[in-house]
Amino acid sequence: MTEDEIFKAIRSDPGPDVLPVAPSEAVAEAEEAIGYPLPSLLRRLYLEVGNGGFGPRGGIIGVRGYDFWKSDIFADVTESAVAFRAEPCGRRAGMIQLLDWGCAIASLLDCRDPEGAMWGWDPNLCCLDHALFPQDITFASWLAESIGRDFAEPFYDGYFEVSPRDEAEIAVSTIGEEEEPCMWSPPVWVKGRKAGDD
Repeated sequence: MTEDEIFKAIRSDPGPDVLPVAPSEAVAEAEEAIGYPLPSLLRRLYLEVGNGGFGPRGGIIGVRGYDFWKSDIFADVTESAVAFRAEPCGRRAGMIQLLDWGCAIASLLDCRDPEGAMWGWDPNLCCLDHALFPQDITFASWLAESIGRDFAEPFYDGYFEVSPRDEAEIAVSTIGEEEEPCMWSPPVWVKGRKAGDD
């Protein structure tokens, strides 16, 4: 689907949770906080469809003025951008938390990439060094997958299945001092799916 086709499909059926459109000042404020422009499709959706509440499970987080329960961690994408830029490691600088799946799991959008690369964040099975991982899919493709169907969480069937070897490695990483190295490796993703998933 082209970006225009994605936009028209979402505008024609944004879902029951869509919020009123965002003011252009709030979008500009978000981009300033991020340090990069939003992908053009997301910017257009905020300005012409709604300030969040659309997309996968009606959960895309909006810019300032977003007032909805879908985000437990950040009030809006501007707040996530500011927090990510302040992190000492700088790995998430230029990113925003776009969707909060619950249990600290989130979909992040990398605004440093003009196409908007999607990243997963899940600190539940590993250390924070391995909680962030690329999903090998652009924002537009990720959004297109949600149109007209129930969108699965970013961690598809089998994500939480742990092999005996992995289980032993995870156990090793959580035993002893905090300095113990994490033995867990993040999943490898190809076009928005874990490698090997059909």
